Amino acid sequence: MGNKMPEKYIAILVAKIAEYWDAILAVIVGVFGGGLAYLGEVKNGTRRWDFTAFLISVASAGFFAFVTYMICTDLFQWTPGLSVAASGMVAHLGAEQVKQILTDFFTRKLN
Repeated sequence: MGNKMPEKYIAILVAKIAEYWDAILAVIVGVFGGGLAYLGEVKNGTRRWDFTAFLISVASAGFFAFVTYMICTDLFQWTPGLSVAASGMVAHLGAEQVKQILTDFFTRKLN
């Protein structure tokens, strides 16, 4: 009567995950890259360990990776695999370094 079939919802969920798998993978790779970058800074002594800062770094890296993935696939028409790799590298670099690279790039273009 009121018993819904969970198999139907599971099948829909799996279909949606398969449809967006490349974007999900880009976020996972970005989160992993951002986490490794933060831990590397802690190991090198340039940053002190802070769990909140770690979570912020990982979350921003995941978001940055997703945005990079979308730019690479939609704007540059790259393959999903290449876009995932690029988004992981950009997430590992971190927002500050990417901001510096983009600032230098556009400064050179305007001069």
